Amino acid sequence: MERLLTAKQVSALIEVKPSTVYQWVHVGLIPYVKIGKCVRFKKDELFRWIDKNHRRERVSFKSVERTLEKRPSAQKEFF
Repeated sequence: MERLLTAKQVSALIEVKPSTVYQWVHVGLIPYVKIGKCVRFKKDELFRWIDKNHRRERVSFKSVERTLEKRPSAQKEFF
């Protein structure tokens, strides 16, 4: 069985704040496993997610707005 990562370990791995990782979990942007009240991450799923979401061009604010419109609950949490 593969070892699961904590949000703190994921944040160090992808160089974002732990609060950002938890925000992504909250809005459903990042794959995670919930064990009781704990949130954990599978390393191979995390790398697949990164590869899938890799973009070569810059993301415009308009594209972010369109994404948030698709998820109304995420909009109030994001801003």
